[in-house]
Amino acid sequence: MEDNLESIDQENLPETEREFPAPKGDIRISEDVIGALATQALLSVDGVRPASAGIVANLRLGRKGSSGVRISVSEGNPPVVQVDTFIIVKYGLRLPDVSWDVQESVKEQIERYTGYSVKEVNVTIQGIDFGEPKNPASPTESRQGEGENPGEFH
Repeated sequence: MEDNLESIDQENLPETEREFPAPKGDIRISEDVIGALATQALLSVDGVRPASAGIVANLRLGRKGSSGVRISVSEGNPPVVQVDTFIIVKYGLRLPDVSWDVQESVKEQIERYTGYSVKEVNVTIQGIDFGEPKNPASPTESRQGEGENPGEFH
């Protein structure tokens, strides 16, 4: 009889206050998915672009790495994530400030979307972007008229 009363009470409650049985099973998020989230976080920081993860990643000797990030996920419940980032920074920006922004952005993005805890975000600055080099003289200026002597005026 009491069980019957409990089920009636549950039905009268708003959906947000009802008790639902916990689902069974584990949810695992791929390192590739976490890497994509970290890459998006890198792209959201002004003056930063991803660099390659270096020769170790190219030889596949380390953990998975692509688009300027390398992800390592521990086996645990909940899993703990370690992120290595490889970036190129725009010339003129203060490197410690940019590094801090990258760490905060990556950590916040991964924790918000996965629920995993981020143990550390390592930042390796692999280069400085000085912008586009100045173009040499345009082709029309360098030719000065074909077959003409540069000293003659018309």
